[in-house]
Amino acid sequence: MRKVMRRIGTAVWVILALIGGGVVALAALAQFDRREPAREALLITFADFEQLYAAKKVLVVDVRDADSFAAGHIAGAMHVPLYVLDARAAEVRTAADGRLVVTYCSCPSEGSSLAAAGRLTGAGVRARALVGGFSRWVEFGGPVERKDPPTMGAGSSGPA
Repeated sequence: MRKVMRRIGTAVWVILALIGGGVVALAALAQFDRREPAREALLITFADFEQLYAAKKVLVVDVRDADSFAAGHIAGAMHVPLYVLDARAAEVRTAADGRLVVTYCSCPSEGSSLAAAGRLTGAGVRARALVGGFSRWVEFGGPVERKDPPTMGAGSSGPA
């Protein structure tokens, strides 16, 4: 259904460009064609990810907040929260070193990881969002690392 709607939308712009013959309609058509990749093109199945992960052919990027990452994350994942992803895209590209980047979050709809994969793709990085995210990884027994909270300085008795 989504593909049909896209084709109808493209057809409407083409018709407007042909009928109107105006530069504005053609510019709108050009803008329409530059949208982000389709949702399906940005996803990687859990099975495909497992194979690439086992072969160490992916850079895994956790886009959740710091507390979620510290509580548990896919072993070896790089932590780049979604809100700083644009500023750290070059760092992700360098760390990927030509490998596919797989982003993940905890939302059932892959909302944050899809946004991250779209942004990275727009920045010239090959990226996909993991279907099922962290919860699916845990459900199927994937290795999880935890980050210990920072320790208090010596002599500190902690919060009162």
